Amino acid sequence: MARYLTLRVLLGAVTIAGVVLLTFALQFMVPGDPARRIAGPRATPAVLEVVRANNHLDDPVPVQLFHYVQSVAQGDLGISYIRRRPVTDMIMERLPTTALLALAGLFVEVLIGTSLGLWDGLRKKRSRSLAALNVGLLSVPTYSLGFLFLIVFAYRLDWAPLGGGTSASALVLPALTLGLFGVPYYTVVVSEATRNALASPYVRTAVAKGLPRRLILRRHVLRNCISPVITLAGLDFAIFLSGVVFVESVFSWPGVGQLQEDSFRELDRPLLMGTVIVGAVVVVVFNLVADVVRVFVDPRARNEEAT
Repeated sequence: MARYLTLRVLLGAVTIAGVVLLTFALQFMVPGDPARRIAGPRATPAVLEVVRANNHLDDPVPVQLFHYVQSVAQGDLGISYIRRRPVTDMIMERLPTTALLALAGLFVEVLIGTSLGLWDGLRKKRSRSLAALNVGLLSVPTYSLGFLFLIVFAYRLDWAPLGGGTSASALVLPALTLGLFGVPYYTVVVSEATRNALASPYVRTAVAKGLPRRLILRRHVLRNCISPVITLAGLDFAIFLSGVVFVESVFSWPGVGQLQEDSFRELDRPLLMGTVIVGAVVVVVFNLVADVVRVFVDPRARNEEAT
């Protein structure tokens, strides 16, 4: 187990390092002069030179990379060109709001997807209607589904606000939009896990012993479905938490995703790069946490990692 954790941490560190290098290269691909964005459109050449010197923009590329990596390692993601505030503080202010939306979306997809998967897995034949529903949910873009919910439930029926707040009523539609997209994955995974568990020797032995059906489902079938659900949930929550741009933009949800969109539109390089790095760290950390939880919950996964 210690070897497994060490390997996972090292792989995560390599992934984050690769993202940092890519974001550093990204700043040379984004159009515009950073010094001009900092000093303003009317800055004189002398002012621009001072700005470049103070921000190490006139240093050789290896030196700039060294300063950039050193700052990121210390948790300093730079200063926003437009808002003139530390990028780390801005992201940390938005992160709890995105975490709330991520938890709500995760709850929707796990609850609906697991329920439908169990229902389909316990049937003798697969449900064609459920298969069609899954294909439909996967085919509809997230932003289209969000606009549809806004038009129908917020504008036409007036059951929810049009967006822009963080209240419980404003959370319902973005959480549904975020969660429904992941429902098909949980449905298929849980359905397959349920069918495999029902066909396994230990379930047939439990049936032969005369154990009650509810006890068999709770002890053997449901425990068999937990492992893949934990893996999917950990990865999905990490992706949600790193910032779902389309959902937050459609519903004006003040999270990291909307901040990322604003930074891209305004060509705010430090803010854009900071959101990418924080997103990568979140994905790596929560993916590691999900794997560790899965190993402790599922003895089969523990044995796989031991080998």
